[in-house]
Amino acid sequence: MTFVQIVIAFLIVYICVYALINRVCQCIEHCATAKAYSKFRESGMQLKMDDIEAGIQKANKEKEHVKEII
Repeated sequence: MTFVQIVIAFLIVYICVYALINRVCQCIEHCATAKAYSKFRESGMQLKMDDIEAGIQKANKEKEHVKEII
């Protein structure tokens, strides 16, 4: 194999591994959110979707702020 072929193969493998890890992390995050929401429901707390959406937006803004700092 030539150097160019090795570099291309490495990039393809890297992208595939990155996509797989990203997908697994998103799944774990979704499952954790669903479990937390179900615990709130079991305890009898009344959660409104607007409150949940506001919390998610706040968390996203905090993530963006951290990225700006870095």
